[in-house]
Amino acid sequence: MRSSLHHHCNFSDFSGSVRHLLRSATATDHAEVDSRFAVLIGRGVAGYAEFLQLSAAAIAPLEEALRQANVERILPDWKNRSFGASLHADLADLGLSTPPAAPPPSLGGEAHQFGVLYVLEGSRLGAKVLIRLLASPGLQTLFPLRYLRHGEGLPLWPTFVEQLESSAAVRRSPADAIAGAIPLLGGSPRTPPPAETIDEPAHFHV
Repeated sequence: MRSSLHHHCNFSDFSGSVRHLLRSATATDHAEVDSRFAVLIGRGVAGYAEFLQLSAAAIAPLEEALRQANVERILPDWKNRSFGASLHADLADLGLSTPPAAPPPSLGGEAHQFGVLYVLEGSRLGAKVLIRLLASPGLQTLFPLRYLRHGEGLPLWPTFVEQLESSAAVRRSPADAIAGAIPLLGGSPRTPPPAETIDEPAHFHV
């Protein structure tokens, strides 16, 4: 994957918007994930529980990998950004346990880590869309929303974008950032993607 990205994307000290580059590179995968999650949300409590379990199973090993990579070096406020406790609490409210965590994946350097973080942090931008779906008249259920509302009231997305755009490592190797983001969206449902109709810093998933 990385060699292919480097072959097709001949970046050299990229000077444009990294956020726009990542959004363009992941747009198709984001749309597919968006569609899968909308289907789950429409299934009521059972679908929402599956959504939370899938999210927890995907996010836990990524957050552990980032912790092992000393993510606070590039995002000093990482403790405010981790989703783990919110997912655990929402699942507990539904009478479910948190799925066993898979081994953390191997991460590359700073640029690759920023690609992973782009998906996790950007997932907040789409959350408002899922919250609106959960509030539709047809569902008529109160859902625990700590995960989807995680970080509300904090400037997590704009401060992340500032760090992303200012990373010298990302500008030297934006293809590594793309390589960090794309695999998270191409397989099983992962964190909710950003809604195309929402622009930063509206609050929810990328």
